[in-house]
Amino acid sequence: MQQTPPSASGRRILIVEDEFIISDTIADQLREQNYIVTGEAISYDEAVELYHKSPPDLALLDIRLSGPESGIDFAHFLRAQKEQIPFVYLTSQVDEQHLALARETFPAGYLSKPVQINSLLTTIDVALHNHQSQQQEETVAVKTGQATHILPLSAIRHLRADHVYVQVSLVDQKPLVLRRSLSDLVSEINHFSIVQTHRSHAVNLQHVTRYEHRTVYIDDDAVPISDKYRDQVLSRL
Repeated sequence: MQQTPPSASGRRILIVEDEFIISDTIADQLREQNYIVTGEAISYDEAVELYHKSPPDLALLDIRLSGPESGIDFAHFLRAQKEQIPFVYLTSQVDEQHLALARETFPAGYLSKPVQINSLLTTIDVALHNHQSQQQEETVAVKTGQATHILPLSAIRHLRADHVYVQVSLVDQKPLVLRRSLSDLVSEINHFSIVQTHRSHAVNLQHVTRYEHRTVYIDDDAVPISDKYRDQVLSRL
């Protein structure tokens, strides 16, 4: 008899899988272990709708879905939300190109299809446990060349473009200088709190102390907001 994981009771799982038999089987297995299945989606649009209707604690994502968007696209959607949740990819004969794209979304794990119940429950349990631990100090990954910098989200204050470089202003640390475009860096971080305000500026909303017309302030530092980004900034404040 399969033992119910201690984290299972009441935890909410969204399944995004376009093969009905696989989706239904996973849903039945999860319900037997006292997980709540918030919905089963076969496409990106349906997954977004179900997410907003009943926010999950974790999502299981098939990389390939019905329709033009993929599970990877939905992973980017999840990464852009204010409330972050872990997600696990369901894979089956996926080419290296798609796996490389999947890795860039920083999933909590992978499960090969057909999914085995023991692997399913263990992976979900570990993902939820790790996410809960990480919530105590949320981090973001920033790539530069062959290196990846793991930074506490709360340490990032302001990002400023300077020609082909971006200077990342950090709390109580020397700035980090990266040879990147600002828009690419913001897209890579892909976090609700990191928002571009101007062609040359982005801020961490956690450090914004006030907003005045076309300017946000981080303590006494004024950061401009251009017309292009104004609506996006205001929607997140």
